[in-house]
Amino acid sequence: MSKKRPNNLIAPIVIAGITAGFFVSAYRFVFAKPKQADEPVKPAYSVDQSQEEGNKNS
Repeated sequence: MSKKRPNNLIAPIVIAGITAGFFVSAYRFVFAKPKQADEPVKPAYSVDQSQEEGNKNS
């Protein structure tokens, strides 16, 4: 049996692709702008509601 010579082209391309993907992900993580919400988030149960319900039950 004869051993096949390894392909010296595929491995460096795969490694370069993985490395480029890693750098792109790191760049996006570091330089990403935080998303701003259009409206402020309102709590589902506020202090005003609890006071109103307490007054109704009394």
